[in-house]
Order: sequence, then C-alpha cells, then structure tokens
Amino acid sequence: MSEKNLEHVAIAVNNENNSNEFFIELLGLEKTRSFTVSADLMEKFFGVSKEQKIIRYEKGTLSFEVFITDDDSKAHDKFTHSCLLIENRDEFIKKATSMGYEIVKVPRKDSNGYYLFIKDSFQNLYEIKEKG
Repeated sequence: MSEKNLEHVAIAVNNENNSNEFFIELLGLEKTRSFTVSADLMEKFFGVSKEQKIIRYEKGTLSFEVFITDDDSKAHDKFTHSCLLIENRDEFIKKATSMGYEIVKVPRKDSNGYYLFIKDSFQNLYEIKEKG
C-alpha cells in the first residue's frame, strides 16, 4: 500500500479580513494564493451554485484552503476539528486571548496538563497540542 499524506484542510470563514487575522497573524501561515472557482464547478463539487473565492494559507507541510462565504453564517458541526502542533501553548493562549478568540481549556484528569481548543470567527474548532 502506498503512503498517504494530507494535502490540505478546507474550511469556511466569513471574510478575508477574519481569515487573514487567524491564519496569518495568529497561526503564522503565509497567504500563498487566492483563486475563484466558477459557479458551475462549485455546483458539481458541492451542490452550491455560487462562484466561490478561496484563499490558500501555508507554512511547511501545513495547508488550509479557506472558502470565503461573504455572509454571516457560522459552522454548525460541534465535533469536526483540526489538531495543530505548536511550540508553546501558553504563549499561544495569551496571543489568541488578546486577539479575542474563544479558548476552551479543560484540565486533564489526574494530571497537571490540559486539553486546549480554540474557535475562529466562523466557529471552526481547532485542537492545540504542544510539540514535544
């Protein structure tokens, strides 16, 4: 069986400013490209007949394709999330909190550690683990 790799994660965000703030300012990714998918292709791929702007953010092997909704909708799925490995969770919490992001920090049972999740402006959920 051949090796499998994750090429990118696709999510939605309401607007480009919110997307840039989260992926560039908070996560430190780079905006590598922006493109539009025709309504015809969107209908074929996703059953949505609307032209769609998509922004690609990357750093190393981490890649996100962000679908810009240009509306005020929010994510409805409570369980789907991406897990990101970062260098220093305490620093990350301080920065994310100062930027107004919702942090979910739950102590681990029988441990000094904790589980950490963050929600972006669209209410997409990200689990945050420390490298190590």
